[in-house]
This record gives sequence, C-alpha cells and structure tokens, in this order.
Amino acid sequence: MDIISALSDDLLLRILSFVPTKDVMATCLLSKKWRFLWTSVSRLDYYHYNDSVVDTGDYKNFSQFVYRSLLSNKAPVLDKLSLKLCADCPFIDVELWISIALSHRVRELQIDVVSKEGYLSLPSSLYTSETLEILSLSNSVVLNVPLSVCLPSLKALSLDRVDYTDNVTLPRLLSGSPNLEVLFMRRHHGDATTDVIVIAPSLKSLTMLDIDSEACGRFVVDTPSLKHLEIGDFAVYSFRQMENMPALEKAGVYMRSSVVTQKFLKALTSVHRLSLYLSLSEVMHPSGMTFNQLVNLDLYTFHEGWWDLLTCMLQDSPNLRFLRLLKLITDSKSKETPVGWRPPSSVPECLLCSLEAFVWNRYNGGQGDREMAKYLLNNAACLKTARFSPASTDLEEKYQMLKVLSSVPTTSASCQLLFD
Repeated sequence: MDIISALSDDLLLRILSFVPTKDVMATCLLSKKWRFLWTSVSRLDYYHYNDSVVDTGDYKNFSQFVYRSLLSNKAPVLDKLSLKLCADCPFIDVELWISIALSHRVRELQIDVVSKEGYLSLPSSLYTSETLEILSLSNSVVLNVPLSVCLPSLKALSLDRVDYTDNVTLPRLLSGSPNLEVLFMRRHHGDATTDVIVIAPSLKSLTMLDIDSEACGRFVVDTPSLKHLEIGDFAVYSFRQMENMPALEKAGVYMRSSVVTQKFLKALTSVHRLSLYLSLSEVMHPSGMTFNQLVNLDLYTFHEGWWDLLTCMLQDSPNLRFLRLLKLITDSKSKETPVGWRPPSSVPECLLCSLEAFVWNRYNGGQGDREMAKYLLNNAACLKTARFSPASTDLEEKYQMLKVLSSVPTTSASCQLLFD
C-alpha cells in the first residue's frame, strides 16, 4: 500500500478539498480505498469558460460531470460550491446546481456567470438558507430578493457587478442578514440608476467601488459597528449620507466628481488610519471636525486644492504621528503646491507634539512644494524621519532638490532626512 493511501480518510479528504473537482473524481481509479472517497469531499469547484464558438458537446460532458458529482456527494455539510461559467451554460442548470448545494447545507457559494443574453435569477431557497456563511456573486446575476429573507449565518457577502431588481433589493437583503460582517460591492455601468443604501448594524468591513462617472440616486451608509471602510467612487450622486461609525479604525476614500458634505466626512472622525483621494474644492464646509484618534494619514496629491485639505487635516488631527503625501503612477499630472501656499494660522498641535514620520512620494520640488516642505521641517518638533522620493529621474534635478532640503533647519534635533 502506498504511503498516501495509508493516511486516514479524514486527512485524505482534507487534502482532496484543495484539489480541482475534476481531478478529485479521477482518484476513484487508484484503488478500492479511493473508489468512493471522492463522494465525501466537501469542497466542489466547476470551471467552464468558452469565449469562442460554443461547443455544445463540450457543455454536455461538463453538465453531466457536474450533475454526477453533485448528486453523488455524501458530505454531511458542503463547505463550498464554486461555479465559474460562460455564456453557453443554461440558467436552468445553474439554478438546479445551486439548489442541490443548498439542500446539502452549503456554507460558501461562489457564483460567477458571464452571459450576453440575460441574467441568472437565484433560487428562492437561497434567501432562507440557515447554513450559508459566505456568498459571492459576480457578473450576470440579478438579485430578486423575496419579501421574506432569513440568512442567520451569513457573515460575508460580495456583490461584484451584479444587477438589482429595484431600490429595495439591497436593503431587504441586508436586513435579512443580521450577522453580516463583511460586504464588498462593485457597481457597473448598467445599474447606475440604482440607489446604494447600506444599513447594517453588524457590519465590520465595507468596500464600495464605482468607477463609472455617471449621475446616480442616493448614497446612504449607516453602519455603527464598522471598523474598515473603503470607498472608490467616481459617480455623481444626487444625495450622499454617511454616519454612525463610532468604531471605525481604518478608512480609504477615493472620489472624483463628487460633492462631499461636512456630515459625510464627519462620520470618519473616529478613524485611526485614513487615506484621502479628493480635493478641498469637493468638500463643503470642512472646518469644525476633529480627528482625535487619527494617527496615520495618507493624502493623494492629484486633485486641485489637496494642499488646503492637508492644512485642514493638520489642524484637525492633534495626535497625528505619520503623514504621507502620495501620487499614483497612473496620475499623469500631480497638482503642485501653488507659490504662496497658505500655511495654518498657527502651528498645528500635531506638529508640535506628535508627528514622527513624514513621506512625500513623487516630490516635484517646485517653489510651492519647497515652501510646504520647509514649513513641515521647520515646525515638526518631534519629527524622526522625513523621506522625499522625487518624481524626476534626472540626477541633476534630484541633486538640487536634495541640496535645498538639506539646508532647511529643523526644529527636531533627531530628525533624519532621507532622499530616494
């Protein structure tokens, strides 16, 4: 008997759970011990993509394989079913496969369907599953959430470019998921008219992405238990509201073409780590907010007016310890600090008492940038490191930047100037 076959069935099943399903079924040919072992594997994945001419014979073999392995499965609980399917898979088959998995008390469902002719409608039994813990839906899937939803075990939900039947679909799904902790949403061009309303008391992590610059309806987020937030949003909403985030620890807000109200940003004031990709011109009435818990701030320098936003954040973040000014490589033009940049009327508390490290990525070295750099170096009393990474690759330009910066007197006696 070979060494692997001598292992216990539990250990063999554990190993097989990481093997593609088509290969798992092939193990039945190895020996008598392996003949029926594959029927107890609790993780099943099926992959059928065909972007060229539809091969009906190929799909027939594939569907028979899926039906056989699903119907033969004897695992007491199906840990995972993953379906990644192309346009030539009839939706009626997919719905049946999902229903079979639900009858096997599936814990994780991953459905990715690509179709040019319609949308997959999920079986109603999915919305009342007692065992489903992770649900991931992608592409040609439509959420047709019934009036009665009960998903008591659902902890993680991913909605990647799916469609919604109406504006109450998402709120209804979330209200029926009382223990949901992680939500990922990526919108697509076709659902631009749909409101985004996320009201979830138990939610701890929220990611919302919308890169299509179109006019949209309402944007409402109310998540009192939220700890991690990421918003990547280029859409123009007619109404934005974000509030009730007292537990927030980390947030990233990346926005273009959007008006952000003071109340919207005020929801972030409990955050410890914050990344901002927006300009002050897009923030209405930014004063009056205090980020008492903010320790780490990343501010992107692409937008017009980022320098004024930095001024406000320095004034309103008394305990800031780490500051980074960043520019994405994909941003063709970084907005350089204007000559005569207006520093704060008084030295911010964070510069006097807490700022330890400062990084300026893709530093341009123009007069306005030099004025800001000098102000920070002159006034940051606790600064330990100041790192500048020039945007230019010209050695002479880099040398002149270094020469200017190294001549700036620093308040902190222990400050180390680093130049990449």
